[in-house]
Amino acid sequence: MKLLRRNSGNDKKIKKRGEMMKTLIKNTNESMSRKIWKGLERHYDKVICIMLMAIMISGTVFAADNSDALWNTVAGLIEKWVTRLGGVVVFVGGVMFGLGWRSDDAEQKSRGISTMAAGGIVIAVAALTSQFFA
Repeated sequence: MKLLRRNSGNDKKIKKRGEMMKTLIKNTNESMSRKIWKGLERHYDKVICIMLMAIMISGTVFAADNSDALWNTVAGLIEKWVTRLGGVVVFVGGVMFGLGWRSDDAEQKSRGISTMAAGGIVIAVAALTSQFFA
């Protein structure tokens, strides 16, 4: 009789352990999926950005006969817009110089002249892009 009771007690313990393991595994899987989902929610914008970049990079590339056409277009665009940027800097420097002259402020006059010179340098470098990108 005692032997029989011992086995029945062990069977109950084994059954409880089995149920506990099933519950533990179920809870672990649920908690792991919750952790993954929370991580995705926290970094949602980064995940979407990476996915979009992967889609954009994996596009089909069509080779043209004139492979330098794109490069020449980009170089022309850089030259045009950097030249315009240099012109704006020269203009801002001229305005600074004029306002310095009006208020008779030597420091503002020198800043205006320095800004105009910097704009001239930018225009000169932009004019040389054909030499750089040749």
